[in-house]
Amino acid sequence: MTMFENVTRALARQLNPGGDLIPLDSLIDFKRFYPLCLVLRKRKRTLFWGARYVHTDYTLLDVLEPGSSPAEPTASGNFCFKNVLDARVEGKVDMPKTVKVTGTAGLSQNSTLEVQTLSVAPKALESLQKERKLAEEHPFLKEMRDQGENLYMVMEVVETVQEVTLERAGKAEGCFSLPFFAPLGLQGSVNHKETVTIPKGCVLAFRVRQLMVNGKDEWDIPHICDDNMQTFPPGGRVPDGGLFVCPTYCSIGEAHEDFQALKEEVQRETQEVKKLNRVGQNSLLSSLSKLLGKKKELQDLELLLEGALDKGHEVTLEAFPKDVLLSKDTKEAVLYFLGALTELSEAQQKLLVKSVEKKILPVQLKLVESTMEQNFRQDREGVFPLQPDLLSSLGEEELTLTEALIGLSGLEVQRSGPQYTWDPDTLPHLCALYAGLSFLHLLTKAS
Repeated sequence: MTMFENVTRALARQLNPGGDLIPLDSLIDFKRFYPLCLVLRKRKRTLFWGARYVHTDYTLLDVLEPGSSPAEPTASGNFCFKNVLDARVEGKVDMPKTVKVTGTAGLSQNSTLEVQTLSVAPKALESLQKERKLAEEHPFLKEMRDQGENLYMVMEVVETVQEVTLERAGKAEGCFSLPFFAPLGLQGSVNHKETVTIPKGCVLAFRVRQLMVNGKDEWDIPHICDDNMQTFPPGGRVPDGGLFVCPTYCSIGEAHEDFQALKEEVQRETQEVKKLNRVGQNSLLSSLSKLLGKKKELQDLELLLEGALDKGHEVTLEAFPKDVLLSKDTKEAVLYFLGALTELSEAQQKLLVKSVEKKILPVQLKLVESTMEQNFRQDREGVFPLQPDLLSSLGEEELTLTEALIGLSGLEVQRSGPQYTWDPDTLPHLCALYAGLSFLHLLTKAS
């Protein structure tokens, strides 16, 4: 996970655990998530790992008739957020594509942020609604209406008060064995350091509410909403009744009672993917293997599938035979799993490709499933025993790969015991990993 992504997720968990504060995952996009910005929510949303949003390059003011400007967003509450990571590992450490170290390795990350919230004042929004109508002929609105998209407006953000530089440093020291000079045992140390500067006024997390169009030029940003509500409802009127607080980023414990609900949700989607013939599943696996580890390209594929669903177009992926087409239900299922995979870091995605090559997905899936079955509703940290047979079939390299894959989701597995350290904050990441493993495991069965 990038330093920026790591910090924004930790910030959202600390300021609003289990709530609707959505961490921003891309530093380059922060200017597109200010209050009044319009964003799109990804399809195939799941309560297990939250909703994700993409920018549109438009604000609410852009799609309204000309008129007075609303009051500036209201600033409130300065918070000081400190994120410290200090990890040290002793023993044999594998550093992919470089060296193997027998000795010690450490990683430290220290970040202190001063942040504040900016929000659209309710009175300012009410005044704007009375004074300025919707520009019904606006090309962007017409496009969104034709595609049946739902639009959301950024209502509140958490932003930095001062510019800050984040730093992450790693060090390994001991005996190094280089791939091409295996017999050589070289003593020494390797230092790694990376920094990123976050500018003043950078959005780190945000909240949204749905934009509703009622008639030709009437609009509203309701306080409550329903997942079935549409920004552009058929007939031009907002339906009455059946409303509840909109769970844009639900906590797992509140959304579902147990792991079985997630398991059933994943199984429903895998059944749709199973409708692809053997050639289609193989081709899909081949295409994904080339995209995993390239988060931007994976997200572009999401947008491609979304566009195809909106317009009723067929989708042909790289290495996909032209006579193998994705049905609407299969597209939606693939989109569901792409959402899970893009929740993972690029490092995890690359580790999944390695796991496919080494054919250890079934063991990893069983390990994650067993852990979540026992702790899905566990709301406290703790150390728990691990079934020895879950690790016994893995060789040293496969075990190290598995520990890294799961560890990057926040689940620390210790061979001694064996045991693992449970942290309830890791649950959304583990849910996404479980779905990703299930999806890739299904596709490998066809190869």
